[in-house]
Order: sequence, then C-alpha cells, then structure tokens
Amino acid sequence: MNYKSKKKNYFFAFLILLIVLIASVSLGSVSIPFKDTIITLLNKLGLNFDVEVKESYELIVLNVRLPRIFLASVVGGGLAIVGVVMQAIFKNPMAEPAVLGWSNGGALFAVIAIYTGLAQKSFLFLPIAAFAGTLLTAFLVYRVSVYRGVVENTTLLLSGIAIGLLFASLTTFVLSISNVWSMREMLFWLMGGVDSRTWTHFYIAFFPIVLSSAAILFFGKDLNLILLGEDTAKTSGIKPQTTLIILIVLCSIIVGASVSVSGVIGFVGLVIPHIIRIISGVDHRYLLPMSFLVGAIFLPVADLFARTVLRPEEIRLGVVTSLIGVPFFIFLLRGSILKINGKL
Repeated sequence: MNYKSKKKNYFFAFLILLIVLIASVSLGSVSIPFKDTIITLLNKLGLNFDVEVKESYELIVLNVRLPRIFLASVVGGGLAIVGVVMQAIFKNPMAEPAVLGWSNGGALFAVIAIYTGLAQKSFLFLPIAAFAGTLLTAFLVYRVSVYRGVVENTTLLLSGIAIGLLFASLTTFVLSISNVWSMREMLFWLMGGVDSRTWTHFYIAFFPIVLSSAAILFFGKDLNLILLGEDTAKTSGIKPQTTLIILIVLCSIIVGASVSVSGVIGFVGLVIPHIIRIISGVDHRYLLPMSFLVGAIFLPVADLFARTVLRPEEIRLGVVTSLIGVPFFIFLLRGSILKINGKL
C-alpha cells in the first residue's frame, strides 16, 4: 500500500471516528438533536455560538455521555493495539488479552482491591492492582508456554485459557465471600461496561493507554522483523527477548488501565487486527496505528448498540463484544485445526 492510500485511509478513519463520537453522544435513552450536540461541543472548545441549547442537554452531553464515549474510544483503541502486538510476538492469530487470561488476571487483582477496601481508599489502587495482575498473568502464561526457548502456539493458547480459568475461579471465590454490596459492584464491573463513568475514570485510563500505545508505535519495524524469525531479527540489530519484555510491559499497562475502568471487555484485540490485515496487509508500521483508530471506532459503536437496542434498559458492553468475538474466535480456531490436520 503506497503512502497516498495510507494517508487517505487515515483521513477516512478519523472522519468516521468523529461521526461515531457525535452520533454516540447524541443517541441514547434521551435523544439529543445532532445540531445541539455539535453546538455544545463547539462552545466547550471556546467557539461560542449565539444559539440557545437546553441546560439539560448540555449536562447530558458534557458530564454523562462525553466521558463515557471518550473512555470507550480510548479503551477500544488500546485493546486493539494490544491484540496486534500479542499476535505478532507470540505468532498466534488467536492471541488476545481475554483469550490468554490477561484480563482475568487483572480482574482478579482488581476484585481483591475492591474486597479489601483498598479501591475505596484511593482511586489509584484499582488501576495499580489491575496492572499488577495483568503483568503477573502475562509472564506466567509466557513462562508456562516456553519450551527450550520456543513458544509453541497451541501450548500458549491452552496455557492462557487454563490460567485464565484459574483466575476466574479465584475471582468467583472472592465474590462468594463478599458482602451483598461488594458482590453487586464486582459483578456489574466484571461484565464490562463504561456506563456511569466520569471524567476521572477517563483520565485514569487516558494517559497510560495513550502513552503506552504511542510507545508501541515505535516497534512497528521490530515486529515485522520478529515475524520473519529470531535469527533475522538479531542480524538486523534487534534484541528479540528485550523487545518482547518491553512490549509485554507496555501491553500490560494498557490492559491493566482498561480493566481498572471498564471491567473485562473481550475480543476487541482479536477482531480488529484481523479486519485491518484483510484490508491493508501485515506491515506493523501501518497495522498498529490503524488498529488503534478502528478499535477507537468499534467500541463506542458497540456501546451505542448496548444502550439503545433495548432502551431504556442496557446490555452490558462485555456481552456485546463477546457476541461478536466468540463466533470470530471459533472461525479462527477451526481454521487452525484444519491447517494442523493438513486439510487446508
């Protein structure tokens, strides 16, 4: 794909993202005219228009929906870029934070923080706990999967599923010994969602996710070389193990920050990278930023569906992404099995 085509694709992605954000802010249990939404946003940016907008509309746009949609966009972009990295470094098309147990590890530590009361003492304890759980799970899955310095794809997948199930069971145990109020809070949070989120939640997630994602963008060329083989990467001056550790830490920060504010939202990192590869190929210098943009579009759309399809009731966002992701995962898994059996 040439530079002109890439530039054009970036432009369309940003345009679609803008349209999705405005539509998501306007639509919901209370529908707000697009004109009022746009005027409210422009007024907030300092471009004052002499047009009266209902105070209730301004309140809903600026304090209820805008932080929610921005948070969904940032989390979606972060999870998508993590999926790209995991699939590259583990050389497994089914690698994704939820599938490999990373999200469950972050969720377990976050639930423990809620159970012990640490999460109530400071807003920093929950993201720190989620990050620690994610990082521990990432290295645990990796160490279990390594045999003689090689990560075997099937072993990696099964290890991630097994460790994820273990942490899910431990999470259930913590739930079972919690009081009714804590259990309700944990369950609602574990199902994944960005409802009732404030600007504080957005800022907690924004800086670690965006900064870590920006750092990952510098590894596009390295990921291309790693996919060609460890020997090729070494001869090109890359240290594969050092790069692997740095990328795992960066991805753990993103997943930990995402889990701490939105609970467990699965399959974004599985679906988005594959869609982008089909459209534009496997060059990670382009795949990484475009996946972030499409993930930033995808999750607000999923959230919009979750809160409008049965309005005024809401479907949990994690349920919506699972309904999309599970069939996709089965399709990929079936393809891998057929390849192993020599049928493809």
